[in-house]
Amino acid sequence: MIYLLHIPKTAGQTLATRLAAGFPPGRVSVLKTDVADAATLRRLAAENDFFAGHPGNAVLQDAPPGLAVMCVVRDPVAQAVSHWRHIRREPHHPLHAASRALAPGAFLERFAHHMFEFQVRTLVTAHRLPSPAERVRGIEFWLMRHLEESLDALRWIAPAESLDEFCALWAMETRHAQDSPDLRINVATAGAEDGTAAALRSWLVAHPECYALDSLLWQLARRRFADWRHRLLTRGADGTAPPPPGQQAWAGPDGAGIWLTRDMHPAVLRTDGVTEWWVGPGLFPRLRVRRGGHAALRFEAPTFLGVRWDRVRLLRGADLGALPLARRVDEATRVIHYEADVTALGADEELVLYAPEDVSVLPAVPLSWDIPRRGFATQHWALG
Repeated sequence: MIYLLHIPKTAGQTLATRLAAGFPPGRVSVLKTDVADAATLRRLAAENDFFAGHPGNAVLQDAPPGLAVMCVVRDPVAQAVSHWRHIRREPHHPLHAASRALAPGAFLERFAHHMFEFQVRTLVTAHRLPSPAERVRGIEFWLMRHLEESLDALRWIAPAESLDEFCALWAMETRHAQDSPDLRINVATAGAEDGTAAALRSWLVAHPECYALDSLLWQLARRRFADWRHRLLTRGADGTAPPPPGQQAWAGPDGAGIWLTRDMHPAVLRTDGVTEWWVGPGLFPRLRVRRGGHAALRFEAPTFLGVRWDRVRLLRGADLGALPLARRVDEATRVIHYEADVTALGADEELVLYAPEDVSVLPAVPLSWDIPRRGFATQHWALG
């Protein structure tokens, strides 16, 4: 059972129509009715393998077991403009007359409670409702407290600008075929209102504080999509595919190995014949480890630029718990040697190399402005 929680004007109808093609025709419901309450949710989940609809208040608070939820989110400026166009073109919408009578900025200011943080409010209130006291204290604080857990309850989340790629990857993961990869439905076009819409967009760009949480949600969706995409492309739909050979930092017997799969700078072969892998700053690279019975993971770091050597950590990807990591300074070479205890790991796991940036110890010079910044160098990765 899959429920596409439809946030209006985010391309959700397009996504629902495309994904529904992969299910039996009698087992889908695409925006035929709103999911107004828990009883409707249970009925739709029982009658359909896939369904989409606008969520009612707290409709997911007691969701049926086995229900997977997905949604689409969009650049908040684009979503607000599309939402406004939708209101202006629908005579039966309660705000239609106001949208026609008022200038864009005046309309947004008057109906800010309806137009702003629309995507976050739709997502979070689908799971729970604020109390009167929480509303009085500030709905934004309440939304921030519950945004992460509402996101964690989603099985999939797609940024609207990546819809085509999302559909292809989703079909690969779920084995549900789909038709019409270029399909677009219910697109609010500019038409003769392009000048007015431009004024609306200018007002929105000048007032980012009005949709700060929607911007955060959109960025988090983009990050989660990138993580999901990375997992599918490096592990395959069943999670067991081997990583690309070019990312391998060490190979051992019986398939054991270390792969630096994401957010590392390209490997550099130094003049002394040693391969160097640079990290960051501001990135937390992913490693894939097939330990093959080994008890320790070792690497060295010869150079640091604005990163404290004693703050480097190795985290387990599944829960971000820290692995035991010993550090030793070679006084002769000033190279830092790291050794992590990996006996608690499974046979094939992802790790995160964590190194927070402290300061930029080297001044920026014009010759370096076109070169990606770097945090610290690593070398001699191995299991033992």
